Amino acid sequence: MTDELARALTDLRHDETPPPLSERRVQLRALEREIRARAETIAAATDADFGGRPRPETLLTEVAMTIGAARQAARHLRRWARPARVVLPPHFWPSTARIERVPLGLVGIIGPWNYPLQLSLVPLIAAIAGGNRAILHASEYTPRTAHEIARIVEAALPGRATALEPSPQTAAALAAAPLDGLFFTGSTATGRKVAQAAAENLVPTVLELGGKSPALLRADADLDDSARSIVAGKLLNAGQTCVAPDYALVPRAALQPFVAALKTASAALYPDPSGPDYAAIARPADRDRLACLLDGLETVPLMAHPPAPPRMGAVAVIDPPRDHALMQEEIFGPILPLIPYDTPQEARDFVNARPCPLALYVYGRDTKAARAEAEAIRSGGAMINEAVIHVGIHQLPFGGAGDSGMGAYHGEEGFRAFTRPRSVMVARPSLARLVRPPYGRNIERIVKSLIG
Repeated sequence: MTDELARALTDLRHDETPPPLSERRVQLRALEREIRARAETIAAATDADFGGRPRPETLLTEVAMTIGAARQAARHLRRWARPARVVLPPHFWPSTARIERVPLGLVGIIGPWNYPLQLSLVPLIAAIAGGNRAILHASEYTPRTAHEIARIVEAALPGRATALEPSPQTAAALAAAPLDGLFFTGSTATGRKVAQAAAENLVPTVLELGGKSPALLRADADLDDSARSIVAGKLLNAGQTCVAPDYALVPRAALQPFVAALKTASAALYPDPSGPDYAAIARPADRDRLACLLDGLETVPLMAHPPAPPRMGAVAVIDPPRDHALMQEEIFGPILPLIPYDTPQEARDFVNARPCPLALYVYGRDTKAARAEAEAIRSGGAMINEAVIHVGIHQLPFGGAGDSGMGAYHGEEGFRAFTRPRSVMVARPSLARLVRPPYGRNIERIVKSLIG
């Protein structure tokens, strides 16, 4: 354990009393205020960390979404925290009981690099709404943004949260620390290690991971609209998005027309891939990894004028081998495999035979049939005729299953992720007291009535 982490554990354990809702709302509004004041600085920091990140993307997907989360939590906190009355069985009357949502206590949050502000601070907002104290580790791969996050936390949440100096060693130490809860966003491989480390201290863990989220085009899909939606979702942040369409399942007869539609959509959405609207691949290691994924495969460029590094041009790969690394691991970049299929059942079986994806996108003019398709396929979340934007709706729970994660957050679900139910009963004299020893005939009658 690092000295900094040890100090944070000691400092934030000083008071176990949950703060009142009024204080939590003050903290949430302070977070909102600090994020808004630093919006342009955050956009510049993230742009520098990535070596090219569109300012509008950062302001929309990071700043605006995080402010929205803080605002929604402050507005709805009283309703989320309202105790639920429980109706007791008659033999406990006139006793009363209720279920309260109480804080976990001291929680850890480990954020990723691809959306460094949003995916660090939205969980923190949920933790603060739940009445917790928090230790935050932003990604070491986006150091400038991590510095801005630390300034926000220090200004808005003194004594309630702290942001550690990021490093791989510190993140590993936080995962293994004796916390009351742990929230991790990142890859499936790292998520397994985090869960194992947390299990040593029996720390409850929420894992927000990734996976290969498919886009499934039904035979009646509008190819042009579907292509524009998939390209927009795939190339947001240059594919470095956990819910980006990872591959597309396309009716065999529609394969070539769909490739043409993808090219048209790419040209319309990104007429200048070297310009300010298209993000760079943030990490050199990922640029190398993505290049290796394409080794030996025939690719179809989707952009007429591919950009220079650190940006990467979007490409499609038609019908790659199923055992190729491209179809075995999350791509996390602007590469779109196209898998032809002959029957709807074949497409469903293809997805269901693989680890549960974080998201599923189904396209078709017949929305009722498309919904039925989505219901037949296991996934963390699903959309019909659109991609990715469901993540920006705070009222919708967000989370995966299996390899794509466990637990969920956003809005009220985030509040529930950072609290636990506690039953509180006020006992009054009732028939239940008759079960005390010494046992006699009365207890026999009571037992028979209870078990039938």
